[in-house]
Amino acid sequence: MRGICLMFIASLAMVSCNESRRGNDSNVNEDRNEAAAESNDDKFAGKKQRDADFVYDVVESSYGEIKLAELGNQKSRTPEVKRIAQMLLIDHTASLNELKTIAQAKAISIPVEEGNDSKRRLENLAQESVDEFDQTWVKVMMVLHDENVREFESRLDDTSDAELKAFINKTLPVLKKHHQSLEGFNEKIINAAR
Repeated sequence: MRGICLMFIASLAMVSCNESRRGNDSNVNEDRNEAAAESNDDKFAGKKQRDADFVYDVVESSYGEIKLAELGNQKSRTPEVKRIAQMLLIDHTASLNELKTIAQAKAISIPVEEGNDSKRRLENLAQESVDEFDQTWVKVMMVLHDENVREFESRLDDTSDAELKAFINKTLPVLKKHHQSLEGFNEKIINAAR
């Protein structure tokens, strides 16, 4: 009997350790994100610093938008939202992978996950009722894509890095297409409510 009790206590301790380790993963990743940002501050200056900041921000944003697209695909009951979410998931994943390659070639340190704002957005959207989810999700994604388009256009005008310019020129039309799709669905919601 004593042996069974010791095994039970040992298994509880292992579960407890694993649970606390899981809870700390987020903290570890936040620390890694912060270290990456600080590393860029130490390595770069001037326009190269602004390019590194842009790459860092886009990678961090892409992680968040990929998770938001996954959430849209899982939680929405509307085929059109699922279609848009799938398009965003595919395009942002491809863009993220391409930007990671650029970052590696230029020794730009990048985050390992989405930022805290994205995490809060995800938590809030995950708690939305099924009836309200589509409308809220589309509005959040429209705002994010509007911000992305402005950031990309601004960086395009300011960077002299040929590889980064090529990435921006390739990605900007995709972001605009995403925004148009989101706006189109939002218009349907507005018109249906009238």
